Amino acid sequence: MRFVMKNIDYIPVKNHWFEMYTQFEKPYWEPKEKLLIKKIRINKDLFDYQNVVDEAEVLFMLMNFDRDAWMPITINKDFFLIDGQHRLSFAKKMGLKFIDVVIQDTELLEN
Repeated sequence: MRFVMKNIDYIPVKNHWFEMYTQFEKPYWEPKEKLLIKKIRINKDLFDYQNVVDEAEVLFMLMNFDRDAWMPITINKDFFLIDGQHRLSFAKKMGLKFIDVVIQDTELLEN
């Protein structure tokens, strides 16, 4: 099932979601607006939680979309998805070409 909104290829997140990641002394996370979805790669070994995409949850997101709750997904510097597989699936089903991300500096977090 694919829902496509005419002439919409990007839904920006509200600024407060990015501000949540920039309040730290070190740049653990770097917000980036409007990243091309095709650049995002998947390696499930990098996920904190080994869950599969629940299509019922994605459908719920589609039917009850709330722009205030639209958060960026998290990727690493190599564009591998770390968190947000349901949001990414939602974006693809909506026909979006771009998505807002937060790039996590895993090395900086580990030190």
